[in-house]
Amino acid sequence: MFQELLPEILLIGAALLLVLLQGFCGRDAGARLSGYLALVATGAALLLVSLHSGAGVEKVLIPGIIVMDSFSLFFKLLFLTLSFLVILGSIDAMKRYRMGGEYYSMLLFTTFGMLIASMAVDLAVLYVAVELATISTFALAAFRKDRAGAEAGVKYFVIGALSSALVLFGISLLYGISGTTSLAGISAALKSPSPLAGLAVIFLIAGFGYKIAAVPFHMWAPDTYQGAPSTVTAFLAGATKKMAFLALMRIFIVALPALVTTWALLFAVLAVLTMTLGNLVALVQSNIKRMLAYSSVAQAGYVLVAFAVLSSKVDFTLAAGAALLHMFVHAIMKGGAFLAVAAAGTAVAGREISDFSGLGRRMPVTAFTLSIFLLSLAGIPFFAGFVSKFLILMASVSAGGAYIALGVLLVINSVISLYYYARVIRVMYFEGQDASRAKEPKMLVAALIVSAIIVLYVGIFPESAIQLANSGAASLLTP
Repeated sequence: MFQELLPEILLIGAALLLVLLQGFCGRDAGARLSGYLALVATGAALLLVSLHSGAGVEKVLIPGIIVMDSFSLFFKLLFLTLSFLVILGSIDAMKRYRMGGEYYSMLLFTTFGMLIASMAVDLAVLYVAVELATISTFALAAFRKDRAGAEAGVKYFVIGALSSALVLFGISLLYGISGTTSLAGISAALKSPSPLAGLAVIFLIAGFGYKIAAVPFHMWAPDTYQGAPSTVTAFLAGATKKMAFLALMRIFIVALPALVTTWALLFAVLAVLTMTLGNLVALVQSNIKRMLAYSSVAQAGYVLVAFAVLSSKVDFTLAAGAALLHMFVHAIMKGGAFLAVAAAGTAVAGREISDFSGLGRRMPVTAFTLSIFLLSLAGIPFFAGFVSKFLILMASVSAGGAYIALGVLLVINSVISLYYYARVIRVMYFEGQDASRAKEPKMLVAALIVSAIIVLYVGIFPESAIQLANSGAASLLTP
């Protein structure tokens, strides 16, 4: 068990070391050293998880509580990859926000919590892991140390507390019905729908709906994403929302298959509202971070389409695998987009889309990678976003009947999104041609290049990514 948990041990050890380091080094020197140590620890953990993933390890670490399966390995790769990229970009960005070493420590604590959540097959452990990961993000959201940062942190904290209470109440109802917090035990106890179980489903969807920013639980996201440092926003949009999705999949697919008709219908309604409202409101945004925030809301709706399809007779691996793949590529392309905004912040005075005028000339690498992320988010062919959206569309079409309408709405919403993504590209390349060249932060540029390579690779050679996602999806049904 020690070997399988080595990545988690490495991260928590590094996080505690960084806390101690601040007492022996000056703030600036300690912060930069902390950034490099956090980067090494995350990279080493990512390497260890990659080795386990290649071996296809399926192992029960603590019976009924912690398991190592392809599903958990998939999300570990997602969380560690994005954490590595955010830490890499933060080494430059911390100068602007005066981030100390505690910033990296909190990133590692959050990542540690997400890794534990990916392995949890018990509701109590899953809840504690999610809360462990979430608590640090409250402070990270307020790291700007100004009014906007304080507002972002407070709103995120209040909504986070409310969503946690709703989730906990739903868990308590399931425990009262089944007498256990084990996901497998709940599944065995719930053989048919009941009013109390249906109420638990509503509370769980509402609680996690806040965490994934699904409509109508999305109101916190635009303000929090706008007020938080761009590197933190990249982490919130790319990683913490995916943790909520993994919890939804564990709970509803493993513990509540008997209620699939009920929860899939609710997910279908949420999918329609979320992707439609997210895209329509993004159309009228002038602030690029708010535009990307509403875009993130819409992207959550696409994942919910795959969730809704699970109630049909469609191949489970096709639907669940498509959801997993879109979570991964969205984490990289949306995280990359916010990192690009952080890089642009070193030369751009504001955050209005018009402020990015001439960025293609001022910061060519930043503008080019941002264009890649935006085109991928729109679902343009040969980018990763197209592959994952196409698989979700295939799942909805294969399900037939009313599910085809969800696929049609997905396509329509993707076309709508192209307008506001293309607007940013137009401003960067076709306006402000007399802009002078600006220096691009090296660490942020490195993170952008790595993210762009992943997006392009998955878009052109998707086979390995699809296989990894399908393997993770299939392991959910393994006893």
